[in-house]
Amino acid sequence: MNTKHSAFAAALAALCIVGCYASLEDYPKEKCTALPNENVVKAIHDNCIKCHTKDFTTAQDICVRKGMIIDSVKSGRMPKMGKLYDHYRDTILNWK
Repeated sequence: MNTKHSAFAAALAALCIVGCYASLEDYPKEKCTALPNENVVKAIHDNCIKCHTKDFTTAQDICVRKGMIIDSVKSGRMPKMGKLYDHYRDTILNWK
Protein backbone atom coordinates (compact mmCIF):
# COMPACT_ATOMS: atom_id res chain seq x y z
CA MET A 1 0.00 0.00 0.00
CA ASN A 2 1.44 3.37 -0.94
CA THR A 3 1.70 6.39 1.34
CA LYS A 4 -1.45 8.11 -0.03
CA HIS A 5 -3.55 5.01 0.60
CA SER A 6 -2.08 4.57 4.08
CA ALA A 7 -2.82 8.18 5.00
CA PHE A 8 -6.37 7.90 3.66
CA ALA A 9 -6.96 4.66 5.57
CA ALA A 10 -5.64 6.21 8.78
CA ALA A 11 -7.83 9.31 8.37
CA LEU A 12 -10.89 7.18 7.67
CA ALA A 13 -10.23 5.02 10.72
CA ALA A 14 -9.84 8.11 12.90
CA LEU A 15 -13.18 9.49 11.67
CA CYS A 16 -14.88 6.19 12.41
CA ILE A 17 -13.44 6.07 15.91
CA VAL A 18 -14.46 9.66 16.64
CA GLY A 19 -17.93 8.98 15.23
CA CYS A 20 -18.36 6.12 17.65
CA TYR A 21 -17.80 8.33 20.66
CA ALA A 22 -21.03 10.14 19.90
CA SER A 23 -23.26 10.97 22.82
CA LEU A 24 -26.83 12.13 22.84
CA GLU A 25 -26.58 13.86 26.22
CA ASP A 26 -26.98 17.32 24.67
CA TYR A 27 -30.11 16.40 22.70
CA PRO A 28 -33.56 16.79 24.23
CA LYS A 29 -35.39 13.74 25.48
CA GLU A 30 -39.06 13.18 24.82
CA LYS A 31 -41.75 11.89 27.13
CA CYS A 32 -41.81 8.11 27.25
CA THR A 33 -45.40 6.92 26.93
CA ALA A 34 -44.76 3.19 26.44
CA LEU A 35 -41.53 1.22 26.61
CA PRO A 36 -40.35 -0.35 23.35
CA ASN A 37 -41.03 -4.04 22.81
CA GLU A 38 -38.24 -6.60 22.93
CA ASN A 39 -37.79 -6.59 19.14
CA VAL A 40 -37.10 -2.85 19.10
CA VAL A 41 -34.69 -3.15 22.03
CA LYS A 42 -32.88 -6.00 20.23
CA ALA A 43 -32.65 -3.98 17.00
CA ILE A 44 -31.17 -1.01 18.88
CA HIS A 45 -28.78 -3.14 20.93
CA ASP A 46 -27.62 -5.15 17.91
CA ASN A 47 -26.90 -2.03 15.86
CA CYS A 48 -26.77 1.26 17.75
CA ILE A 49 -25.05 0.28 20.97
CA LYS A 50 -21.76 -0.14 19.10
CA CYS A 51 -21.40 3.63 18.93
CA HIS A 52 -23.97 4.83 21.45
CA THR A 53 -22.73 2.68 24.30
CA LYS A 54 -24.15 4.84 27.08
CA ASP A 55 -27.20 6.22 25.27
CA PHE A 56 -29.29 3.09 24.78
CA THR A 57 -28.49 0.76 27.67
CA THR A 58 -32.08 0.38 28.92
CA ALA A 59 -35.54 0.31 27.36
CA GLN A 60 -36.20 3.65 29.09
CA ASP A 61 -33.10 5.17 27.43
CA ILE A 62 -34.40 3.99 24.07
CA CYS A 63 -37.95 5.18 24.75
CA VAL A 64 -36.98 8.81 25.43
CA ARG A 65 -35.18 8.91 22.06
CA LYS A 66 -37.96 7.25 20.02
CA GLY A 67 -38.63 10.12 17.62
CA MET A 68 -34.96 10.78 17.02
CA ILE A 69 -34.21 7.08 16.44
CA ILE A 70 -37.05 6.63 13.96
CA ASP A 71 -36.18 9.86 12.12
CA SER A 72 -32.47 8.97 11.97
CA VAL A 73 -33.17 5.51 10.55
CA LYS A 74 -35.86 6.74 8.14
CA SER A 75 -33.61 9.48 6.75
CA GLY A 76 -30.61 7.15 6.46
CA ARG A 77 -28.45 9.24 8.82
CA MET A 78 -28.05 6.20 11.02
CA PRO A 79 -26.37 3.91 11.33
CA LYS A 80 -23.22 5.62 10.12
CA MET A 81 -21.18 2.45 10.29
CA GLY A 82 -23.04 0.34 7.76
CA LYS A 83 -26.56 -0.55 6.81
CA LEU A 84 -29.38 -2.05 8.84
CA TYR A 85 -30.75 -5.40 7.81
CA ASP A 86 -34.27 -4.92 6.45
CA HIS A 87 -35.91 -6.67 9.41
CA TYR A 88 -34.17 -4.32 11.87
CA ARG A 89 -35.07 -1.27 9.79
CA ASP A 90 -38.71 -2.40 9.54
CA THR A 91 -38.85 -3.11 13.28
CA ILE A 92 -37.62 0.39 14.13
CA LEU A 93 -39.75 2.19 11.53
CA ASN A 94 -42.91 0.31 12.57
CA TRP A 95 -42.36 0.95 16.28
CA LYS A 96 -45.69 1.97 17.81
